[in-house]
Amino acid sequence: MNKVIGFCNLHTEPHLGEITKNRPLAALSFLGRYGIIDFTLSNFSNSHIDNVYVLVRKGIVSIRRHIGSGSNFVNNTVLGSIQLLINEKGLSNKPFNTDINNIKENFDLDEFDFDYAVIAPSYFLSSMDFRPLIAKHIESGSAISVVYKHVNDADKEYIQCDKLKFDPRGRVIKSSKNIGRTNEADVSLETFIVSKKALKKIVDSVSKVSELYNIRDMVNFFIEEEVVDVQGIEFDGFVVPILTLEGYINHSLDLLNYHVRNQLFQENWPVYTTTHNTPPALYGKDSDVKNSFIANGAIIKGKVTNSIISREVVIEKGAEVKNSIIFTRSVIGKDVKLERVLCDKNVSISVNKKLNGEPNETLVISQGARI
Repeated sequence: MNKVIGFCNLHTEPHLGEITKNRPLAALSFLGRYGIIDFTLSNFSNSHIDNVYVLVRKGIVSIRRHIGSGSNFVNNTVLGSIQLLINEKGLSNKPFNTDINNIKENFDLDEFDFDYAVIAPSYFLSSMDFRPLIAKHIESGSAISVVYKHVNDADKEYIQCDKLKFDPRGRVIKSSKNIGRTNEADVSLETFIVSKKALKKIVDSVSKVSELYNIRDMVNFFIEEEVVDVQGIEFDGFVVPILTLEGYINHSLDLLNYHVRNQLFQENWPVYTTTHNTPPALYGKDSDVKNSFIANGAIIKGKVTNSIISREVVIEKGAEVKNSIIFTRSVIGKDVKLERVLCDKNVSISVNKKLNGEPNETLVISQGARI
């Protein structure tokens, strides 16, 4: 049986402004309970890929704090593991802090025991079973396969992602940046399936092409120069792209809808996360909660509508929170009114304040702010 390993690649994460200033996107809170990285790690676990390496570009403390020992994400706790890898040489030389150099720093691929590797980012959230995709890759005989999705909103979502074109056999013949000129496109999900030989070729070739190139760049170079066959494999499941701040907020609030949520959270495909020993949420006698996610440890005395409330958040009596996301350990004081607001961790808003964002421009309150 083929031995498959996984790489969760955090080197190419988009920047979401203030909320990813001091943390990697992968460690960002999602729906008040999860981390963004949980979905990719759960896909590896549910696909029985038990040896996973997280390629960390920055913020390794945040990632380690969230993942812990990694045992929550590993089915085979005897032989499996999750290891965090960082390119220490690249920390002081950011342009060279790439996923490829991370692999080069931590592995001798000639000695590393595996047949195939799945390389996946954290920011395309899905319930993706890698096993049938690996089978299609092996059947194709190609050196590299890229998982893509046919989308009808490429003019609004997936901007700057790779748009692919194929020959009749499904081989990728062109990859170009999506700049939103058309609504339909076949968009790369930046999930690559490679043989050990192909991964070694990517790593070894970068010194001849550009030391600044990452895996995505090298795959696109191979396509353009026809160095090796790159096969496209379509994923027809539901995908939540977390590529911009407004995308993060809008997709989070969209998942309050039961029918949308059921497309991401599927039966028999659990999403694992790190648990916290917090008590159940506490609701005061005057509380009023509608269509919202309320995490354990929250105390709700006011009104919450269409919002996401994280652990240990306090919503005081008379406060109203609408269409907003409140991160851990924030306090929304008495009679405070919030609409279309994102409060980062440890924010405190005192009495008699009214704060509003715009429909397409959420008001973001920085971590630890006092208002």
